[in-house]
Amino acid sequence: MAKNKNEPRIEYDIRDFFIDKLSFVDNTLFFGTNARLEEVTKVLELDPRKVIKLLKLDTSISNPILTDEQIAEIAMDKGIEFEKVDDVSGAKIVEKIITILEKKEWPQQVVDIKKRPPIITIMGHVDHGKTTLLDAFRKSSLTDKELGGITQSIGAYHVETNGKKITFIDTPGHEAFTEMRANGSLVTDIVIIVVAADDSIMNQTKESIDHAKAAGVPIIIAINKIDAPGANIDKVKQDLTDYDVIPKEWGGEVSFVEISALKNEGIDNLLDTLLVQAELLELKSAINIMPAGTVIETNMDPKKGILVSVIVKQGTLKPRDTIIIDDFVARVKAVIGEEGKQLDAAFPGDPVVLYGIGSIPMVGSNFVAITDKTLEKIADTIHEAKLAKQRVTTKVSPLDLFSAITNEKKELPIILKTDALGVLKAISTKIEKLSTDSVDVKVIRQDVGDVTNTDISLASASNASIYLFNTTVPLVLESIVNEKKIRIYKFGIIYKLFEDIEDKINGMTEDKFELEKTGQSEVIQLFSFSKIGIIAGSIQREGKTGRKSLIKVYRGKEIIWEGPLKTIRIEKDKVVEVRTGQEFGLTADGFNDFEIGDVVESYVEVKVNG
Repeated sequence: MAKNKNEPRIEYDIRDFFIDKLSFVDNTLFFGTNARLEEVTKVLELDPRKVIKLLKLDTSISNPILTDEQIAEIAMDKGIEFEKVDDVSGAKIVEKIITILEKKEWPQQVVDIKKRPPIITIMGHVDHGKTTLLDAFRKSSLTDKELGGITQSIGAYHVETNGKKITFIDTPGHEAFTEMRANGSLVTDIVIIVVAADDSIMNQTKESIDHAKAAGVPIIIAINKIDAPGANIDKVKQDLTDYDVIPKEWGGEVSFVEISALKNEGIDNLLDTLLVQAELLELKSAINIMPAGTVIETNMDPKKGILVSVIVKQGTLKPRDTIIIDDFVARVKAVIGEEGKQLDAAFPGDPVVLYGIGSIPMVGSNFVAITDKTLEKIADTIHEAKLAKQRVTTKVSPLDLFSAITNEKKELPIILKTDALGVLKAISTKIEKLSTDSVDVKVIRQDVGDVTNTDISLASASNASIYLFNTTVPLVLESIVNEKKIRIYKFGIIYKLFEDIEDKINGMTEDKFELEKTGQSEVIQLFSFSKIGIIAGSIQREGKTGRKSLIKVYRGKEIIWEGPLKTIRIEKDKVVEVRTGQEFGLTADGFNDFEIGDVVESYVEVKVNG
């Protein structure tokens, strides 16, 4: 593929990808995401103070971002129509540009379209030989560098054969990295699924097939370890037919290649099969446009900071390019190739590492480069608004409180630190799935990099344990860790980390709680007071209702609300409880929509032996 790092690149016009955030036309309010109070009130010519009162907004927050529901409430209150339009965010702009590029809806200028290297993802079970196969491709030695023989992070590498380049993504095989393998499928053109001839189909094999099919990409089966004792190639083929993966020689569409990665047998045949499949796909990309690509891994280096591994999908990526990714704008300080050398440009199919990205993007995120300063400003504003929204304290609803009380569990709080973002996401997802009926495992903080003062302070305040995966405690903080008696556990093999957490769960006492019904009442009259709201005049039909009861409100056979009771009164006096036959008034903490005929059941929580 002819490439010219100095060739001018076609830029994107902001008007192709952006709409006005707010407009009011023909009595209809059109709005997008992240609209602020001042913007909405200005376009509708409303008094912000009245809107604050209408929505019962927290006055301590200056110019808050309004939710879609709040904007709709304003519109309905004023009797105007409303319509949600495009999500105006950096991520949405990226999505639009990516869609145009993938559909080959090029700009009007002349676009230089060339063939690009195929991007291949290697998947399969944890010990079926994926890394050994990649080692054979690269004629290097990766396996010895990995603890336990498990690939811990996604990596991407170039291989050249017969004068043609192939880009390989090596995805981890452990079950906890299912999501990372899914992200690998999103950027790939062809998937190689490695299956050991002496082991056949395993759980990760099934997951790999599912991911490849979901991504809609061709599959090539590499039957590995054909020289191993107990190898049974026909059994592997037969087992795979159960998953609709049928060899071409049996009338199917899938190429099967028999190899021994350890002995370098069948590797050339596998590479040739890949190139044939790639030719059929007619893989092409535009060269002379602003670049777009996908993040495949993020690491934190103590000296170099955040390192973002990407694969360029379209265009030419250069140092000093400005990119939008995950709703933030970043300036690329350097583009690093596989051998650690700085590059002047990266082209479609190239796996590279970007230096200078100030924030940590999510694995699987797309990015595009921009030159329009207006677009850059918009993306920055959206990112700031997003962060501000996250900082707003979330109020606990009565239903959440009710759920928390009735499902009380012991908690195992964990702070998780890893060396890579993809690994962090995979491990934290798996950890929270370890929760049981009696122990709730919570990752209260997760981040890449070594332990910080913030981690230590949070662990001390919350009595949390800190789990480290391929990271450590800096020497300057060790004395603080010892002084505060922080529990820190270090691991280099992922399943050992999970086993340790499971052991701690098994060692915790299991207290269980249940709801016990105490009575039932019926709403027979409604009273409305401006300061109190609706008081449900009721009669206790059976049992009793106490001031600290939890209630369920039935309308017919349907539960329309559940949560804590607020007050019970007989005439004007607050009482502790009412019994069968007594008439009383009740209010609920957060519910105001009682109707005559509603049935209210009362409950208390009781501890049971576990």
